[in-house]
Amino acid sequence: MMRRVLLTLALLPAGVFAAEPLPTWEGWIVGRPCAGELRVADCPLRHIDDPVLLLESGAAYPFSYGGAAAVRVQDVDQAYSKKVRLTGNIADGAIQAVRMDVLETSGARTFFKGCL
Repeated sequence: MMRRVLLTLALLPAGVFAAEPLPTWEGWIVGRPCAGELRVADCPLRHIDDPVLLLESGAAYPFSYGGAAAVRVQDVDQAYSKKVRLTGNIADGAIQAVRMDVLETSGARTFFKGCL
């Protein structure tokens, strides 16, 4: 019996066991109000509580983060208004992110009271 199972598994194509790669999405993390106006660089920090991924096409997608999600709140804070790549499927209109890679680096930022 065990030989038959092993023989059957050996004859199956290798692709049967390969997992489909998850889709990736590239864009900028901005607040939802800024996405509607296609603003990236000058999006105020007060909108960080409602982040979306703004794609080059102008489409904006909410994404999972914080709590039990793979993307932490700190990751979103550090990547705010930067270009990122999110990996994950879309479910219920939101990207179920399992990974976030920051694609854009910037120098030290200085803020003054007027920025907030």
